[in-house]
Amino acid sequence: MSKVAGRAVLAVAFVLPAALGAQGWAYPSFQPPRVMNREFNFGVADAGDAGTSLIFQWREGLSTRSQLGLDVGFADPEGKGNGKLVLAGQYGYLFTQGNAEMPLAFLGTAGIGFAFGDGGNLVRIPLGVSIGHRFPLDEGFAITPYVHPRASIDVCSDCGSSGGNETDLGIDFDIGANFEVTKQLSFRVSVLFGGSDTFGDSNGFGLSLAWSPPQLSKLIRR
Repeated sequence: MSKVAGRAVLAVAFVLPAALGAQGWAYPSFQPPRVMNREFNFGVADAGDAGTSLIFQWREGLSTRSQLGLDVGFADPEGKGNGKLVLAGQYGYLFTQGNAEMPLAFLGTAGIGFAFGDGGNLVRIPLGVSIGHRFPLDEGFAITPYVHPRASIDVCSDCGSSGGNETDLGIDFDIGANFEVTKQLSFRVSVLFGGSDTFGDSNGFGLSLAWSPPQLSKLIRR
């Protein structure tokens, strides 16, 4: 446990000083306020001028309170050159779990993301918090509505008509829901409200399918 705690502290110490989830482009985070032992999430999103994104997310729990995440994907922006390769990493820490005294769960997120391709390369450094509550339903189903506001520093190189560097402050806001079909399988829907001059109009919508391998699906007790 001391080694796990030490790794978590080192992760926070590395990420937070650089930050203002893990996204390298404009798409929903698909991040409910929970920590998973291991999860694979497959998402698709459309976000205005930011175009269509296909994203694979891998989340790995460090402890019952913290996790690391990796995003890999492809984005096809509108009017901003050819497609972008997207890579991003994230650290998440569960500040509170939903209970009788505090019904909302709070998961802090911080990370760094990259998008490479024609029309400029982008670095995003986001910091946010996912807030929501899990509602158990009959037959083992459950739903977790959540919001995930986050701010980011967006640095784009070789951008604009001058081909120089541009730095913007981005504000993104997700309203989403996680639908648990089984302990291993969930569907997610999310609406994205984006606000960064890097992308222009980046309001959009996303869908994803999340899967946890049965032998590793040790969901955190709520």
